[in-house]
Amino acid sequence: MRRIYLEFFFGLVIIFFASLVTYVVLVYEIAEDHEAILLQHRADGLVDMLDIIEATSGTDAALDALNVYTNKAEFKLETHSASALPKAVKAFFDRTDRQFDVYYDDDDKLWFHLADQQTFYAMQEDAESPLYRDIEFEENLLIVFLFIGFAIYSFFMVWFLSRRVRALEKTALQFASGDLTARASTRSHLRVGSLNRTFNHMAERIANLVSSSRALTNAVAHELRTPVFRIQWQAELLSESALDNKQQQKVASIIEDTDEMASLVDELLYLARVDHPNTLFTPQTLETSVWMKEQWPRWQTLSTKSMSLDAPQDLPRVEADPHLLKRVITNLIGNAEKYATSQIAVRVYCEDTQLVIAVHDDGEGVESSHWPFIFDAFYSVDRSRDKKRSGYGLGLAIVKQIVIRHGGHVEIDHSDLGGACFRVILSLQT
Repeated sequence: MRRIYLEFFFGLVIIFFASLVTYVVLVYEIAEDHEAILLQHRADGLVDMLDIIEATSGTDAALDALNVYTNKAEFKLETHSASALPKAVKAFFDRTDRQFDVYYDDDDKLWFHLADQQTFYAMQEDAESPLYRDIEFEENLLIVFLFIGFAIYSFFMVWFLSRRVRALEKTALQFASGDLTARASTRSHLRVGSLNRTFNHMAERIANLVSSSRALTNAVAHELRTPVFRIQWQAELLSESALDNKQQQKVASIIEDTDEMASLVDELLYLARVDHPNTLFTPQTLETSVWMKEQWPRWQTLSTKSMSLDAPQDLPRVEADPHLLKRVITNLIGNAEKYATSQIAVRVYCEDTQLVIAVHDDGEGVESSHWPFIFDAFYSVDRSRDKKRSGYGLGLAIVKQIVIRHGGHVEIDHSDLGGACFRVILSLQT
């Protein structure tokens, strides 16, 4: 918010000064300066009046009147001889075609003479007088109030705007976290122009697409189960018949392929189930250290590699669905088993206000170019690998969806064992 505020405030200041400069150029440089003309008329009128006083009452009376005027108007009066005039002033009064008998120099000093053209007078505002000091203070105060007004206006504008944007951002985060029913408010005090309606339209389209995709995946997976089961059943019956070795090999291959298809269908159905927002989710308060050590013997049976568990006794409790969390760690250990050379390590620790479950392996690792897509369904790092090793690309997608349901996130990194490290990060119970 601070950056937006500063940008808005300085934007206003820049626009103000740009407008002011444009005004000055248009009024004082391009167009005729009417204010200067008015000042010259007033000064010329003053000199005409002094000439009349001088003609009727004498030079002393005219000078007395001039002194009275300068004192009351807070002006300074200077006297100069014709020979000591500045060049610009002398050049002006030497002209025969001049319109006025008065001259304002670049310092706004008024030059004129009376009947005695050898004596010239220069009159200028007395900046040291109390009155002009007060005027200057008020002008400076006006500038200060102007900037304070800009600052207050910028603050409230940014505050109102950021409040609306934060509400929209909150809705966007809910939608991104899997709540496809999240919609931005269209009430006037929360709208950001037409952005809320546009977001809702986009959300509606995406929700329909996701729902259609889920429904299609679920329907296809369900419909595939029956024919796959029939093929399995018939292939197993066929394998019990009197067949030669070559035929037995063909039947065994069919059974193996159908088993693979059945496994794929089961994974698809499970992914569709955990990805659905209405799927039963029953979080419990788990004593992390105790629960991990209770499940560890079962997880050890999933791998033929050397496995280690590092779960300190003082780990805090965590809110999680034990069945889903068990599936997460099972999938990660199963994934590590495929690529580990000889060692798998599961490490559980706290990081700030989060619980981290990290599964390391000493395999080949995963190049960082694959990290943004590794948790996408059906994504495979090495397309050439056989399915027995690389799987179907659904295990990590299931992990991601379960962790999202828990309000956490999952990430991949290089392991200090030399392979890959998959981290599940969950918020701790407060």
